Amino acid sequence: MSPRPRRLSPPATALSLALALSLSLPTTAAAAPVAGKGSVLTLEGDDPAKAVALTKALQAEFAARGVGGGRDMSLSELKLTMGCDEPPSPKCLAEGGRTLGVDNMVYGSLAKSGGGYVVQLNLLDVGGASVKESVTAEYPAAALEAGQVQATAKDLVGRVLGAEKTEAPAPAVTEPEPEPQPEAGKSKLVWGRYKDQPKWKKAGLAASATVAVLAFGAGIGLFMAWRKPNGPVFKKMLQLAEDSYDNNNPDDNVPYGEGENICQNARAPLGDGVTNAAVANQCTRGENMAKATTGMLVLGGVALASTIAFTTLMFVHRESPGLAKLRQRGFNFGAAPTFTGGVMFGGGMRF
Repeated sequence: MSPRPRRLSPPATALSLALALSLSLPTTAAAAPVAGKGSVLTLEGDDPAKAVALTKALQAEFAARGVGGGRDMSLSELKLTMGCDEPPSPKCLAEGGRTLGVDNMVYGSLAKSGGGYVVQLNLLDVGGASVKESVTAEYPAAALEAGQVQATAKDLVGRVLGAEKTEAPAPAVTEPEPEPQPEAGKSKLVWGRYKDQPKWKKAGLAASATVAVLAFGAGIGLFMAWRKPNGPVFKKMLQLAEDSYDNNNPDDNVPYGEGENICQNARAPLGDGVTNAAVANQCTRGENMAKATTGMLVLGGVALASTIAFTTLMFVHRESPGLAKLRQRGFNFGAAPTFTGGVMFGGGMRF
């Protein structure tokens, strides 16, 4: 019997688990293949909850290797049913296996050992009433926790049945991509000048360009008319404000010096009207022209965008199916002069 292992700290426990699952090789790497229906009996042990959890994980892993499909039963229940002695003989357990209708049966025990567990498994050949494989393995306590029990079961199954054979994946065969074929009755859009341009494209380009020119021209003209300080509309407003001091009515005087708001001064209430109606009307005219300038510039921007769009449409067209096929086949044709004064023609096509 191996000496009792000492209790390990958590880091040492994790290291022991990794070594137990990844470095230790199965003891039955050359085990004979197992065929037929099988049952994995619930393990006996002094920790029933851990035994049940490990048994369920073992049943899943053995089933994945072809040992499964039989009735679930505990080892204790089978021994009691068949009246087997303690420890049970393979012959007595084989009689129970025939009752269950299986060809193979896995049974064993789970026992605490220091800070870990010792698992003992037997693979019984029911027909021959003999133990084909017997495995004893020691694991740290962490190996039977919920997150590790499945890996532990897989390790145990590998020890009992041998390493699982894996076929090398076949090398991927890269097929050449097929050349894109033009769809029947359709062709792609291409860029370039072409004949027989639709009339609606020409009309749209002409109309949008005309509107853009007129709108920008009108906007610039209106801006030059009312802008400070040289616009004619602004000059006339300033002249009217100056003239308001030359008449005999001091009530309609409009201050126009630096920092003065001429329009606000002219529109100041006076009796039933304003201080100076002529200056106020000229201010209104200038404000309306400023609004019109903004409108013309916006209209010109929209028309300019339309002009660009129609210009693009003038050079984008759908390639005819015949030209598409010639382009796909690499059709080319050319001519060149010869030294004797003649002309040599040539061309080519890809089949």
